[in-house]
Amino acid sequence: MNKRKGNKRYERARRRRQRLLFMTVIGLLLCVGVGVAAVKLVMTTFAREKAVITIMADPVTIRQEQEIPKLTANILVSGDEEAVLDKKSGYTVGDLVKEIRKGEHYQIENKADNTTEGTFSLKVTLTKEMKKKLDNQFKNKVEIKTQDGTLVVKNKYGDWEGKKFKKADGNYAVSEFVAMGDKKYYFDEEGNMVTGEMKQGNKEYVFSDTGVLESEKFIGLDPTKPMVALTFDDGPGKDTDRLLEALKKYNARATFFMLGNNAKNYGSVIKKMKDMNCELGNHSTTHAQLTKLSAEAIKKEIQTTSEYIKNAAGVGPTVMRPPYGAVNATVKQNVGLPMILWSVDTLDWKTKSTPKTVESIMTAKDGDIILLHDIHTTSVDAAIEAIPKLIEKGFQLVTVSEMAEAKGQKLELGVKYFSF
Repeated sequence: MNKRKGNKRYERARRRRQRLLFMTVIGLLLCVGVGVAAVKLVMTTFAREKAVITIMADPVTIRQEQEIPKLTANILVSGDEEAVLDKKSGYTVGDLVKEIRKGEHYQIENKADNTTEGTFSLKVTLTKEMKKKLDNQFKNKVEIKTQDGTLVVKNKYGDWEGKKFKKADGNYAVSEFVAMGDKKYYFDEEGNMVTGEMKQGNKEYVFSDTGVLESEKFIGLDPTKPMVALTFDDGPGKDTDRLLEALKKYNARATFFMLGNNAKNYGSVIKKMKDMNCELGNHSTTHAQLTKLSAEAIKKEIQTTSEYIKNAAGVGPTVMRPPYGAVNATVKQNVGLPMILWSVDTLDWKTKSTPKTVESIMTAKDGDIILLHDIHTTSVDAAIEAIPKLIEKGFQLVTVSEMAEAKGQKLELGVKYFSF
């Protein structure tokens, strides 16, 4: 009897232990299930991080005077592009990105032009509407960042490589001047930028430590090289300034025999002649044939024009040319200046032909004085065309007085000179 009671107590205890073990296992399983769900929830939350859109202005490089291309941007995206920004329409971050890639919702500001050399900022700015949405409707859902770019306007002539300069045609600047905007440089025979003083031909140049030309001055001629003197009668005229620019471009000079009736109206042009080291000459006031005038009338024709020239340039003429080349004893005694005639008569006043005038100019030899007229457009055009051709042939283009000095001849008052 006691044995049966003991067995029953043992069985009840065993069943209690089994139930407890079952409940414990169930509890553990439930706990594990809840944890997995929580992990999945956390992972899902982190996977859908806030989207970030970056708009980066693309860099642009052009040369001066090239057209500035359409400005574009590179769009980078990170985060959840499926995030809904507008529940009503289903508008997502991905939709916003597509619009931005089309160039919407932002602009690129550019304050550069295509003529000024340098590096300029390309500033990316969002539209007012987009800024407002980011502060309200899209807040905490998407972020838009901007990154500025640069527009580089390179020198139209080429690129610097240390002290050397590679021109746009791919060749290095060697033994030549190169203008860059309002600055001018010179590169020697090895292609290196020149600094300090440099003598070349009949000029002396001074360059800064950075190679910029600071000054240039005429220091004389090379008497061993051939030279000719271009001379122009009857001006100044409407084309004279254009002629002066051509002479300046090629470091050339000329002699201008001016009429007083024209000189009084072109003071600034006469001043420019003097500043360029051209020679100022007298051609009478009215283009009268001096051999038909009295001594007093001759003096008046010359003196009146000399005063006009001196008032304009600060100095008077150094030579004169009698109209028509007409000279007699009275003229010789009263002009008061050396009389310069010519050895090459282009007949430009008669032919009014630029090609024929150029052909005539190019017949010149060392020491010749060439007769032209700067009141005729065809003559000025011919001179502008002939100047570089004469230089290519090895001629120095000088004034009459410079050529006379180089040839060892002293100019005397009232004496005629045809060539040197």
